[in-house]
Amino acid sequence: MTQALNVIVSGDWHRDPLMSDYHAEWLSDMLVERATWTSQASVHRINQQVVGAPGYVWFRFWLANGEHILEKYFDDRGQPLGMYARIGMNVPHRGRGLSMLNLLLGLWITDDGRITVLNEAEFDAAVDSGAISPVEAEHAEQQIREVTMAIANRRYPPPIVRNLSLIVTETTTE
Repeated sequence: MTQALNVIVSGDWHRDPLMSDYHAEWLSDMLVERATWTSQASVHRINQQVVGAPGYVWFRFWLANGEHILEKYFDDRGQPLGMYARIGMNVPHRGRGLSMLNLLLGLWITDDGRITVLNEAEFDAAVDSGAISPVEAEHAEQQIREVTMAIANRRYPPPIVRNLSLIVTETTTE
């Protein structure tokens, strides 16, 4: 079954009732979003890795004026879980926000630099069915090559993402 294409829009997490503590900030030409899953959140996985559950924190980095989205996930203790590079195409957006057409492919990146290409079968089915145009398919394949080469050459993820860590303070109740 072909997965439907969707548009990822900055601010989506702010509108999700299962995410709280949303914050977005522009750092030069990069938009950074952060949100925490509420206590009612269900478990979310990428492959077998749990990346979302109550108290988990997600960061989304909109790089290259929205051409690349890189997400970094932390568990409820602030431990990094991995990064997900979404493959897509920048689409026009009104205002100061950003939008990207999700082209299904993605790269799971571990802290030690191992890479797994995700959703290849879904991507191929979408290309075969015409849900992804030849131009979009070529763009996605080019992005996969570029990001993979940048990872191999230690130029990706950018240091601000790679080095991001959370400091979790313990609270005591008396």
